[in-house]
Amino acid sequence: SHYWLKVLSQACVSMYGNISYFMALFATSILLQCFAAQSYKIMLFWSVDSDARTIDLVKRNVAHARLQGGHDCCDVMLAHYKGGPKDWGFEWYNSQVKYTLVSPGYKYNLLKKAYKQAMSKWEDEYEYIWALDSDIDFTGADLIELFSLARSSGSLIVGPTFAGMQSWLTYTMSMQEVTAHGSIGSIGSGSMVRRDQSDFQTRINVLGKPDPRCKLRHTDFVEMTAPLLSSKVLALILKDCVDCVHDKAEWGLDRVWCKLAQKLLAQTSKPCALLDAAPVQHLDWKKAVVTADFKASELAVKSEYPEYWSDVKNIDCVNDFKDALLDVNGSLPS
Repeated sequence: SHYWLKVLSQACVSMYGNISYFMALFATSILLQCFAAQSYKIMLFWSVDSDARTIDLVKRNVAHARLQGGHDCCDVMLAHYKGGPKDWGFEWYNSQVKYTLVSPGYKYNLLKKAYKQAMSKWEDEYEYIWALDSDIDFTGADLIELFSLARSSGSLIVGPTFAGMQSWLTYTMSMQEVTAHGSIGSIGSGSMVRRDQSDFQTRINVLGKPDPRCKLRHTDFVEMTAPLLSSKVLALILKDCVDCVHDKAEWGLDRVWCKLAQKLLAQTSKPCALLDAAPVQHLDWKKAVVTADFKASELAVKSEYPEYWSDVKNIDCVNDFKDALLDVNGSLPS
């Protein structure tokens, strides 16, 4: 496909730039044969409502993906927790969306349901499932670079970094604990706090923000907003880890999935990565109504899997694929 030819051409320029044109053609033909059996698609998965801005952004994202990768780059699945396909326009929906689910629930609950109900194994069809929040805007991203970096990372759960100022609403888990989004809580575990990462930039390396020193970083944490989930990790997260995703909320999943993958799959020693050289925009529409169920979900996951709870830290910085040294706290050198 157009998408794979772009990837292969980049590989050939990198690997064979100093040899003759005909040798490069030969190398390309060999690479095409090697990769022919591995040309899996990407699934773009969104849980969506039918607000006008949601429909507009998802449609623009899909158009951008197909513009960069060709129409066959990816399949689209929309899980409608509010509204349905009729709200999106028949012509667009019929031509762009392959799978549909209409059900209440949050993103990973719906992803689990879709995975279990699938007529064919996603592992046989897709290289990655890109589990996207509806307020992610990747229309300005170089997706060829993004997926090239994701593959180069060797990781099973890969997140883009988020350009611009980001903030998240979450609970603290305990006094002075480094929380799920890189900030340090300083109040009791029963409180819910807004934490803006800019308040803590001098105290901790904020994982979600692009670091200009790195092309990518291996980490022990990838936030659940927009991760690329390798086909190799789908069964573990969506089937085997029965207590990772709760019915009423899903906080806690992203605090354990990196170490779960590392310990139970033995596919890689660095199962999680963040891509600094290919950020996307997180518009942070704050659509989720945060209730006590979110805190209860996170506490339950931590209680069930304490040995897999992440420290929320960098493992290395990869720039031109040479690892940078980190200090004992997982911080990058200044």
